[in-house]
Amino acid sequence: MGASVTKRINTRILLALLGRTLLRQVRFPTFMRALVESLMFCCVFLAAGYVSLGYSVTAMLPPMVPVVFIMMLSMVFSGVYRKEITDSIMNVYWHSAYGFVLATIVFLAFVPMIGPEFASQKFKFFFLFFAFFVINTMRPVISGTDFMDGGGRRTN
Repeated sequence: MGASVTKRINTRILLALLGRTLLRQVRFPTFMRALVESLMFCCVFLAAGYVSLGYSVTAMLPPMVPVVFIMMLSMVFSGVYRKEITDSIMNVYWHSAYGFVLATIVFLAFVPMIGPEFASQKFKFFFLFFAFFVINTMRPVISGTDFMDGGGRRTN
């Protein structure tokens, strides 16, 4: 009986610590940064749709909104918008990669419901590949990251 109570207490403590850690990660971007990154995701979505599917811009607008929402929310949950993350370019890249893993999982799960025609392998590849490189190229520039940090290592 004592062991099961101890296991429940330990489980409760671990869940509380996990919840606190996850909540610490969640930070929303400033309005301008959110606008710029959302527009970049929109442009990549439109370009991927045009190149891989040949769709017009107006045909892609309705499915674009939930996809951009998924991408931005995944970035929020990855912690990439935390102030202390922008102190190191390597931290920005690590959190951004983590955010893209989250976004890819959610995107691949929901894209057939958002628009079955967008579930083609060609579109998914184009969108995820180019979104990753476009965002990770521009994010350090628009976030004010220190490029001379030496990968986050201190030189004291």
